Amino acid sequence: MTNVATAATQFVRIAALALVAVVPLVVTPWGQDAYSRPKVMVLYSLVGVMLGGWLILRALSRRQWNPTAPELALWAFVLAAIISSWTTVNPRLTFFGGPGRYEGLLALMAYVALYLVGVHFFGSKPGFHRLVRMAAIAALPVAAYGVLQLFIPPLFYGEAFTREWYGGLGILRIPSTVGGPVVLGGYLVSVIPLLLVLAITSRGVARGIWLAGSCVAIVALALTLTRAAWLAAAVGWSVVAVGVGRSEWRRQIMVGACLVAAVVLAVAVLTTVVATPAQIGARVATTAVTQSGSVASRLFIWQRTVYLIRARPLLGWGIETLREIFPYDRNSLVRYFGVRPVIIDRAHNDTLQMAVSVGVPGAAAYVVFWLLVIGAAVRAWRRESGADRIIAAGWLGALTGYLVQAQFSFSSVAFTPIIWLLAGAACGWEARPRNDE
Repeated sequence: MTNVATAATQFVRIAALALVAVVPLVVTPWGQDAYSRPKVMVLYSLVGVMLGGWLILRALSRRQWNPTAPELALWAFVLAAIISSWTTVNPRLTFFGGPGRYEGLLALMAYVALYLVGVHFFGSKPGFHRLVRMAAIAALPVAAYGVLQLFIPPLFYGEAFTREWYGGLGILRIPSTVGGPVVLGGYLVSVIPLLLVLAITSRGVARGIWLAGSCVAIVALALTLTRAAWLAAAVGWSVVAVGVGRSEWRRQIMVGACLVAAVVLAVAVLTTVVATPAQIGARVATTAVTQSGSVASRLFIWQRTVYLIRARPLLGWGIETLREIFPYDRNSLVRYFGVRPVIIDRAHNDTLQMAVSVGVPGAAAYVVFWLLVIGAAVRAWRRESGADRIIAAGWLGALTGYLVQAQFSFSSVAFTPIIWLLAGAACGWEARPRNDE
């Protein structure tokens, strides 16, 4: 029976590691929906495998359930999501998610399952490190292919469609294998800190690989031309810089020099190969313009979303139903988005998205959950030393970057499952006594 329990445990862990590696990379060459559909199918399949292995393990061993600090808020959020799904204005969208997104109730429950898998199967120092390394390994081809897209034509129809859709600025914006420059920006913001701390804590060939990967990912991040990701990267990298500590950075002169060189190279590529300095400068400058452009469109969406939240503050309208209930006005849409037809299915703010979907109480529980996850990350960083403290600082920077970009962008099945899995592993690591590692 012990052998069966051990095999079931390894079964769950292998499925989780496979998810971290495969989800960012998997695409389909057929049709416009080349990214999110195959990724959500992989998500459902591998989470199902994990839950099956976990059920076998629970049947064989009655180990005590050791809850982590964020779990009470997590269960409150789950309850709000389930209740709101009974009152949704569109059950199909709520349960399965909208086209190209697929973040319905089933996907959210898969995220919750991944958090719990992280706690119970990777909730230790070695387990968390294993997930971090796998996430970093998967990031290498994603970043490299993103940079390569600058020089090669699209390889399949979905990529061609996506690159054309985001080419309205007259500037090439790379989607890599995750499904668009905005999604790619969010993904890179979340993995660059992990690549960076692995470069700091490794030696020899491994150090060179992680450092080169960090530099390539920085260039790819610049090529997304996603300002929310740039802002989030600045915040996340600042957190890493503080978390690693001044004394350690003094010993990492080569790492620092390579990062500076990568930023300089990214700016050079942007202003010579991708666009002119005037075009890049104009895009950066429009960040402060609230009367037109993408900032104005964000404010427009946020304002209308707040009206919807006020109309149904307790239970919300249902997950993934914003596209159905948004108060479309043709004149306003043309003013903020141009003449091209547009469907508003994301609030471009994760907190507002949750509030309009599951209600204010559910959104509050969701926010508290992530605040407690941050608190667990900070406690893990404080109690560790040496390489473990640096890895904890990298996770804190990745988590901060993810949450910052989500307030101007949106969640995605391309990388959000990895964040939930890492969050569970980190919280499990923090909750475990040091002498039990």
